[in-house]
Amino acid sequence: MTKNHERINQLFEELVPASGKAESLAGELVRAMARIGYRWYNDGDQVGIGYGRETCNPAARFLIHKGNKEVSDLAASIWGIYSEEVYEKRIDLLAGAVADYVESHPELRTLPTTDMWDLYDPDEDMDDWDEEEEDW
Repeated sequence: MTKNHERINQLFEELVPASGKAESLAGELVRAMARIGYRWYNDGDQVGIGYGRETCNPAARFLIHKGNKEVSDLAASIWGIYSEEVYEKRIDLLAGAVADYVESHPELRTLPTTDMWDLYDPDEDMDDWDEEEEDW
């Protein structure tokens, strides 16, 4: 685990409830980033690829729509990266950008938010593994 992911984990403990969405935008940004990091480091899921479409796409979409420009651009840049080395480096950069944004904007801790899962797209956020298998 990198220093940036450790920062996200610390913010997660502070801002995210044990279950459900966070009360503040800061918390939900951290929750979305933690989701992406957790799914990568524990299950190998990647945004926009296979099962990662179901497990990570809504979180990445939330960061794109609710983050600052740096967070949004980095979240968009991880979509569909097949290189595991490149993906891991980019999500580390993204974790740092989310932590920087939340830490430098205390007002985000009082702004209400929507749930990152509200950005689930049933047409796009489905595992395409079955389709790939049929193509074989």
